[in-house]
Amino acid sequence: MSCGDCPDENLLDFEKLENEIAGFVDKSNIEEMLKLQLNELEMLGSMFPNPGELVVYDHSVIADINDFLEGKTSVLPACLDFTIFLTIDSLKLEVCVNLPHEYPAHEPEVFVRNDILNRHQQHDLNAGLTEYITSCDRGDICIFSAVLWLQENTPTYLKTVKKVEPKKVPIKSSGKKTFARYWIYSHHIYSKMKRREILNMSQEYNISGFCLPGKPGIICGEGWDDDCDEWWMKIRSMNWKKIMCKKKEEDMNDEGSEKEKRKFTGFSEISFQSTQGKARDAHMDMGEFYRYLTQHGCQHVFKDYFGVDGKTTAS
Repeated sequence: MSCGDCPDENLLDFEKLENEIAGFVDKSNIEEMLKLQLNELEMLGSMFPNPGELVVYDHSVIADINDFLEGKTSVLPACLDFTIFLTIDSLKLEVCVNLPHEYPAHEPEVFVRNDILNRHQQHDLNAGLTEYITSCDRGDICIFSAVLWLQENTPTYLKTVKKVEPKKVPIKSSGKKTFARYWIYSHHIYSKMKRREILNMSQEYNISGFCLPGKPGIICGEGWDDDCDEWWMKIRSMNWKKIMCKKKEEDMNDEGSEKEKRKFTGFSEISFQSTQGKARDAHMDMGEFYRYLTQHGCQHVFKDYFGVDGKTTAS
């Protein structure tokens, strides 16, 4: 059963995928973008000078960017991640920011989270923020203007969205619970904070499975259907270039324990990178990924993702 509304036309051509993963990077253009990013980060630091207001979790990325700009290395650095902590009407918001190498020529990835917000509030607030960022002129830095938008609009979203949250009405059922497995495809997953959030939320909702970062990014989450639905809603509320549920598998059979229904033990981040390429431009080793799926009895989904039958890497 598919939970995306896009069947055959969204299946990826294998050769096209390989070419996309190995895409060529215009070094001079990237250098200009990275300079603008460092300048913007410095400006934001002066606007949020108090400890804990602006947090860069991995300062080595800034050092790597400077080394790249100074010609000390030709290896493309990781993308810049940071979080701005805002207080709006006594509500503390985490504004999580990931800047792709091409920003500000391309849209930044920005999403807002808060443990007090219900799923509708968080989803609608992030949808409004994404719409605003999309409307900004590409080529212009926009993180601070996005923060201003949040300061102006967050109170309105909190007031209006409260009406959307209906009271839960008890529903008579046979007592059966559905076990589900979600197969998710993203255009890419590089952001360290998103990866950290996915891992944390999987523990919160008792989801087992894996996250495979890179381009494309692949996530598998399994658990009771209600838990999976909440988990998927929170992941989807983040700012993504493209993300969809390619396939949803359901098991309504009462036989077998929860442990027997799970194909994965816990939730982990995995990596299958070939020796070709450097850093984020390296190819995913499709054969090793197919082998991993086979080991967990899930090899059938390879074709759902890539449109071709999988093959294991020769040993």
